[in-house]
Amino acid sequence: MSTFTTIPCEIMISVLRELGNVRFLLPSLLSCRHVYSCFKENPGVAAEILQRQIPPAIIPYSIAVLEASRLSPRNETTVHELLETLYTQPSKFTERLRSMPVPLLTRMGHVHGVIHDLATNFASSAWTRLSKDQGSEVAGSLVLSPSEYLRFCRAFYRVELCFCLFRSRTSLTSVPIHEHRFFSNQPPWEKEQLASVQDFLELKLSKASHDVLAHDVEFGELGIDYISTGDDNHFRQLWLSQGVDFVHRLMSESSYDGKKALLKSAFDAGKVDLYNPLMSPPPETDLDDDTPLSGYADEDLAALFPPTESPDRDTDKGPFEAWRVAFNHWPRSAWVMLTNNYGLRERAYVFWDLERIETCGMLKLFEDSPEDSELQRAYDDMDEMRESFEERSKIWQKGGSGYWSKNDESRIVWPTQQDGN
Repeated sequence: MSTFTTIPCEIMISVLRELGNVRFLLPSLLSCRHVYSCFKENPGVAAEILQRQIPPAIIPYSIAVLEASRLSPRNETTVHELLETLYTQPSKFTERLRSMPVPLLTRMGHVHGVIHDLATNFASSAWTRLSKDQGSEVAGSLVLSPSEYLRFCRAFYRVELCFCLFRSRTSLTSVPIHEHRFFSNQPPWEKEQLASVQDFLELKLSKASHDVLAHDVEFGELGIDYISTGDDNHFRQLWLSQGVDFVHRLMSESSYDGKKALLKSAFDAGKVDLYNPLMSPPPETDLDDDTPLSGYADEDLAALFPPTESPDRDTDKGPFEAWRVAFNHWPRSAWVMLTNNYGLRERAYVFWDLERIETCGMLKLFEDSPEDSELQRAYDDMDEMRESFEERSKIWQKGGSGYWSKNDESRIVWPTQQDGN
């Protein structure tokens, strides 16, 4: 009678190829010596599994993020070399895939799973907002085109790469991000994609952390702002800087204590300010030039933003046309991340294919920036937040800790309770 251990290795490897996610490979290898032996004869199957999980165009970004997280030493030279390889010779990254050990491939698969979840979540929420806009022709369920899916994923990978490369505890040990090659090869509509991802991650972090930040006595004593957005909020930017996995873990954590522990774990971590580099115009920009975008002919814009030679160049005109409509009245010094464009970025306006934009009449929606922005709604509660700081600080000074609510201290823990007396 045939047994599991007599299955030919060719068949066993074919079975492993169908795992669908590289994280299932290691448990499979540990399950049986025969499976492990077959794998040792065909180690390339690990890379094949990952390549089924991650689209080929995203593989170089996935490896770049992995390399950036392990970059040592991390200085201007090594950062420049990594980015040059990604932008001009991405195939060099892909060639490394088959020589990578399973644990590293598993890390890549994990990060992609996180980015896939966040990217599809962002696309879905943006589509829902668009469908609810007055005069909208957007309707039905969303099925992303392959190019749209790549666009969403690539933007999340770029933001994650930025965090990995430029995150630092002090300015003395950081690699300068301003005017860096990281941004220099990206036209403003692709920078707006990064700004949109940053806004989305901030919104998700804001929601996931609100219960702790608005009620914990210790966090109230520290006066941690849970309302202000952008680079005005130091702690929120610190937490965002920990990357997509940190935000995803915070979103997935169900317990109050778990969320608090995760937030506190980053207090001494490095931080990077992505807002200022995104908002800063290119160094060659004439700040006194008030010519609006509408004053630039197609030839002028083509000269300003010539097509790159990058193999993953996005040739679809959808993002460009959406950006052009949104910034039609603005000069070059303000072509990225306007505060009053929060609503547009929440609608992922620079991510859709031109065919979808035209079919759904989206350009009419993008001409006037939607006033509704979920990220901005909480500003009305500033006075209430400051009052909560004062109340929680008084409790902390008396030795109390735990969960505070206005006019309710039933969940406050006092020193005698902590001592078990």
